[in-house]
Amino acid sequence: MAASQQKVGRNFNWIWYVGAAVWFLNAALAMRHGNLRLGLTNAAISAAFLAAGLFFRRQSRRPTGRGNDR
Repeated sequence: MAASQQKVGRNFNWIWYVGAAVWFLNAALAMRHGNLRLGLTNAAISAAFLAAGLFFRRQSRRPTGRGNDR
C-alpha cells in the first residue's frame, strides 16, 4: 500500500465511529417508541460498526513490515 493510500485510510477511520453513533441513536429512538425488535437490531448493527472501527484503527496503526525491517 502506498504511503498516500495509508494516510487516507488512517484519516477516514472515524467514519465507522460516526456510523456506530448514528445506529445507536436510531436504536435508542426505536426503543423509546416501543419497538424492541428494531431497537435490538439497530443496537447490534451499532456494535458491528464499533467493532469494525476498532479493527480498522488497529490495522492502520500496524506497520506494514514490507522492506522496512532490515
